Amino acid sequence: MRRQGWALGLALALACTPEETRRPDAGTEEDNTDVLNGASPFSRTVLDAAARELQPLALAVGPGDVVGVAYYSRVGDTADYELRFLEWKNGAASSPELIATVQRVSGVSVAYDSTGKAAVSYLGGGSDQSTYWFQSDLAVAYRNGPGSWTPRIPATKSNNAATGNALADSGFLVGLNPAIVFNGTKAYVAYRDGHNGQFGKQDWEGSDLELVEGGPTSWTPRMLAMSADTKSGYGGHISMVLGEGGLPALVHDQVSDGADARGHNVLFQRRKADGSWTTPLQVQTVSDTQLGASLAWDGQVGYGVAVVDRTSNKLTYTFSKDGVSWSAPDPVFQSGAGGWYPSLAFDPAHHEPHIAYYVCSNSASANEQGCDARVDELRVFALIENNWRDVLVDAGGGWGSKLAFLSTGKRVVAYRAPDSGVVKLAVEP
Repeated sequence: MRRQGWALGLALALACTPEETRRPDAGTEEDNTDVLNGASPFSRTVLDAAARELQPLALAVGPGDVVGVAYYSRVGDTADYELRFLEWKNGAASSPELIATVQRVSGVSVAYDSTGKAAVSYLGGGSDQSTYWFQSDLAVAYRNGPGSWTPRIPATKSNNAATGNALADSGFLVGLNPAIVFNGTKAYVAYRDGHNGQFGKQDWEGSDLELVEGGPTSWTPRMLAMSADTKSGYGGHISMVLGEGGLPALVHDQVSDGADARGHNVLFQRRKADGSWTTPLQVQTVSDTQLGASLAWDGQVGYGVAVVDRTSNKLTYTFSKDGVSWSAPDPVFQSGAGGWYPSLAFDPAHHEPHIAYYVCSNSASANEQGCDARVDELRVFALIENNWRDVLVDAGGGWGSKLAFLSTGKRVVAYRAPDSGVVKLAVEP
C-alpha cells in the first residue's frame, strides 16, 4: 500500500510537517532555504547550537527508538576538542554530555548494546611519550547514566594483536577512525593501527586493520588485515555492521598519505562462524573515497555499500547476499559536485536502500571549502520499485550525515551545518 500511495503520502507529509525556525546554518530568504525546507517531509532540529567546526559525528538507534549522537566540538580558540553525546527521543533532545577532552581527533563511533547502554569509541588514552599524538590509544567509553561515562582502553600498542611481523607489531598509535557494534552486550571495535604515526611507508602505507571484541574490562585483539610488507595502507576509514547470524562485517579503504587522508578502493571483510575473518575483498575500485564507504545489512538483501568517487562526484550503490559475489555498481548520482559523505541504511519493512548525501554545487570543480550556499542541500535517495527517488532533507546542506531508521520505519539523519559545525537532526514525523 505504501508503494502505490507514495505520491499521496509525500503530499500529506509536505502539508503536515512542522518546520524548525531556528537556523544557525547557511541559508536565508536570499538563497530560498526556508521556503524549500517548508516543502520537505523532514522536521529539522538543532541538537547543539554551540558545537563548532566540521568534525566527525556518529549516530545510533537504540532500544525504544532512542537516538544517540556522538560528536566533537572545538573549545574556544584552544587546541582542545570536547567529545560530546546526547540523546533524542519522541521529539525531545537531552543536554549535551561531556565524554572526554582531546587534542587529536580521529573519528568517532557510537552503538547501543541490547540493554540500551550506549558506548562511544574514539582515539583516547595517553601519548606514550609522543610529542604530537597526545592521544594514541583505542578508547571505548561506556555510559553509566545521564552525564556519567567510564572510559576503557582496549588497545595501547601495535603488538596487542601480535603477528610475529616486526613492522606490524611495532608502534604505539592504535585506535584511529574506530567503529563499534554490539551483539547483545559483546562489543566489536575495529580500528586502524598507525604504528608510530609519522612516516609514509613505515606507518601509513604499513597500517593495519585490527579489532578487539569483548568488553568492558576484558578484550580479545585480532589482526584483520595486515599491510606490513605489502604497503597496502589498510583500515583508513571503517564502516561496520552486524550481518548474517549476528556476526560483524565491515568495509574499509586504503590510505597511504596520513592518519586521515583521502582513501581509495572499497574492501569488505566479515567474521565467520568459527571466529576467523575473511581476507580483504575489493568490492569496488574507487580513486578517492572522501570520508569512506558506508556499509549496511538487511536480512533479505544482504550487504549493501554506498560510496562516492570524489574525483568524478559519482555516487554508487552495490550489494551482495553473501559478501562474496557483488552486483555491478549502480550509479545513483553524478551531477556537479555532490553525492558526498554518503550514509546507507535499509528500510526495515520494505528492504530498500536509502542513501543520505550532500550536494555542494552545480559546478563539478567545486571543492569542500567552496560550496554554493544557494545550491547546497542534504538529500536522501531511495530505491523504490527499481527507481532511485530523492527527497530534500535540509536545503541548508548537511556535512558528514549519518542515516538510520526507527522501528516505525521513519528515517532520522544526524549531520552538521556546513558553515558552522552546528549539530542537527532531521526526522520524518
